[in-house]
Amino acid sequence: MRRSRGETLLINHTETSVMNMTLGRLLTIPVIALLLVVPFEAPADDVLFSTSFERPQDATFRQITLGSVEIEATGTAGITSRFARSGDQCLHMLGDANNTVTFLLPPELSGVRGIRFFAERWTAKGPFAFKVEVQQDGKWRDVAQLDRVIDVGARFRSHIQLPITGNAKTEAIRFSAEAASQSGLLIDDLSLHSSVPQRPTSIPSDVMPSEPLKLISSQSLFVSGTNDTHTFRIPAIATATNGDLIAACDARRTGSGDLLPQRTIDIVFRRSTDNGETWTPMEVLDQSDDGGCSDPSLLVDEITGDIFCFYNFMVDDKSNKEFRFYVQKSSDHGKTWGKPEDFTSQVAGPELQNAFKFITSGRGIQTRDGTLIHNYVRVGNGITLFASGDHGRTWRVLSDVTPGDESKVVELSDGNLMVNSRISPGKRMVHRSADGGKSWDSAADFSLPDPRCNASIIQYTAKRDGYSKNRLLFCNAASNKGRQNLAVRISYDDGVTWSAGKVIDKGPAAYSEITILKDGSFGVLYEPGYSEIRFVRFTLDALTDGTDRLTKPYAPAIRP
Repeated sequence: MRRSRGETLLINHTETSVMNMTLGRLLTIPVIALLLVVPFEAPADDVLFSTSFERPQDATFRQITLGSVEIEATGTAGITSRFARSGDQCLHMLGDANNTVTFLLPPELSGVRGIRFFAERWTAKGPFAFKVEVQQDGKWRDVAQLDRVIDVGARFRSHIQLPITGNAKTEAIRFSAEAASQSGLLIDDLSLHSSVPQRPTSIPSDVMPSEPLKLISSQSLFVSGTNDTHTFRIPAIATATNGDLIAACDARRTGSGDLLPQRTIDIVFRRSTDNGETWTPMEVLDQSDDGGCSDPSLLVDEITGDIFCFYNFMVDDKSNKEFRFYVQKSSDHGKTWGKPEDFTSQVAGPELQNAFKFITSGRGIQTRDGTLIHNYVRVGNGITLFASGDHGRTWRVLSDVTPGDESKVVELSDGNLMVNSRISPGKRMVHRSADGGKSWDSAADFSLPDPRCNASIIQYTAKRDGYSKNRLLFCNAASNKGRQNLAVRISYDDGVTWSAGKVIDKGPAAYSEITILKDGSFGVLYEPGYSEIRFVRFTLDALTDGTDRLTKPYAPAIRP
């Protein structure tokens, strides 16, 4: 809840003050108060303590008590009723250096193993620093430096989950902040837990993947300036049920720009029947000739064998800025394609007719129950997932997910869904759903450096299929400073943590898409800059330096 009027209760290391924000004047009075502890959304059997920083109407204090927890402040901190995630109030750590709030824990809370809270940075104006520390055996140690983790504004979008490690008892927890004058940090719904969080907040790292990945092969499939095409962009690749590879992309005939400023774009493709050793000549997808197409994505129905090619379409009239969604189907492993079908009205209502929306390029997925799932972007307003339960005959909206941009969805080893999205330089946005996409748990992942570029993610193996490990692969331009350093990582815990990664191409690198070949090796189709689109192939053995190998031959999880 947000309020335009209200009061802020300030705690100062030299005096306790009350700031009346409505009158804009500062009243200094000595006070003594008791804050109420209000539980919020968290498992009851795990929570040791929780508060949303509510207080009695006439409460005053010199040293704040939150239930059995006392807090001390240096610098300036406050309880404000102008902002809150839940209830009516939250903690506000105001500007200035050496600003701390320390939670002194009683013995019954000394076994805390996890800290959770929601936070919001007041303004983008610097300086800004924020860290969490714990005191154990009389010594302070850092838990996390969160300067680059906390989002500006966005109504407490930063959900922080931090583990406390070690066997020593925890005596105190300290928040330290520095911010611009009269700004600061908002914190609400704080809880302490007896166990570490299952998905702890990832902390930014400036260490990028650097070790080169040994490739089986590398070859250019689409070279800009050839085949009557100014620029080839936006790769998509998939493995058909018979093992054939289909590689598609934009053929931007007269310029390098996207579909909106130009309508002279075709979807083109090449095929391989020998694991990418050789490829057929380039062909054009049989589209309408009265407009332009862009951003191909491929989805293989492992049950029927059909392959769907999705793309965006705009009529050849630049005064018309309506994006339409088209799909074409191949029932012979990509050799021939059916007529274009406009399915826009099935997944986007009339209110989105002239909205800036587009289907995410690369690939869609099929879940174990046979559902086909893909997504499109509502620029500035998040992602819409759409699905088909009848093998592509009809499509329906599954759910909206926010925040996000170009995104990939993947089914995890436990059947849950993950959406991995570009969001802003320095991080990826990860959304998880345990109910088939009806609701989502969202968090920024700073362990995946990204320059805000389309990436790719794919499930490789799952224990439930008889493999020794769950394996998830992720490929992107692993850099916070521009589209470069294409790298691949592997995760054995459904994307909670990732390997350090190995580099496919340390030079310019933009969009990429990954597929699993019929022999269990991997293929990546990517943009090494914008001069061409290249296909590379590598193995699990090369990615893991021989430390990880399949215990049985690879086979798709979904079978007819």
